[in-house]
Amino acid sequence: MDHHNKPQSPSGARKGEEPAAPQQGFGCHAHHSGPEHRVHSGCDSQELNDTTTKAILFSYTNYPNLISNLEKEGVKMGENDLLRHGSFTFDLQGVSRAASHQIVRHRIASFSQQSQRYVKITRSYGYLRPSGIPEDLRVPVELRGQKLDLNFSDVMDLTRQAEEGLVAKGIKAEDSRYIRPNAATTNIVMSMSPRQLIHFFNLRCAPDAQWEIRDLAWSMYAAVSLAAPQVFGPLPAADESDYIKKRVSIVTDLVQKQAAMFDKATPGELYHLELEPYLDFSHPVDSFVRKY
Repeated sequence: MDHHNKPQSPSGARKGEEPAAPQQGFGCHAHHSGPEHRVHSGCDSQELNDTTTKAILFSYTNYPNLISNLEKEGVKMGENDLLRHGSFTFDLQGVSRAASHQIVRHRIASFSQQSQRYVKITRSYGYLRPSGIPEDLRVPVELRGQKLDLNFSDVMDLTRQAEEGLVAKGIKAEDSRYIRPNAATTNIVMSMSPRQLIHFFNLRCAPDAQWEIRDLAWSMYAAVSLAAPQVFGPLPAADESDYIKKRVSIVTDLVQKQAAMFDKATPGELYHLELEPYLDFSHPVDSFVRKY
């Protein structure tokens, strides 16, 4: 999916704050603000340190309506039927290319990913630094006999300058982007059935999963647990992993405590799930659910 505008970051308005006016761009969603919870408030460019990954459950099957309508026609659906008949669409923003490559390996799903041909990498928005690499850590490099000590941001900025320099000299963007690092961020829309999401969670919520996709998976699991508790309960992998079992319990408790506020949200709002610091993510991830 090609987007000719720079990727934008939605900012959730905290309690008592007036949300920013939504602007045009990838991942912008209009909604109403409310005093009892944070909501996704539109898009604006931010400094990298203020930018967080967003997992937005933007569309999903309304199971109470589905079950009610089918029962009126004399059709009863069991638990396994509910897993097959349904769809959940996430707008994942600010994920690294390293993580997106892992996401699209889940083949029984639909994906639309932001194009690298038209979206520039910039210092204000465009790459994700792993928490395991300290911001002030510098490594010695040598370039044509000149020795330099560079931190992670320096290297990212060099790749940005080199890419933009190639474009300025007439090199096609589709060729210049080859020097872009795995840390470069992207936006991707993903749709899955409940059954495939459970498989995704069993793999990606595991303690040995890569840290970025693990954080993302837990935020997504919390979102679907809030939106469709009829379908998403404890993960099967919890039977074999104390780590997953403990975190499923934390998510269940967080969802139950916020369910009443979610029910009061105005239809169309993006409700912000408060997951930190309880899940102890390796990097900031905000989880949103659109209220039907």
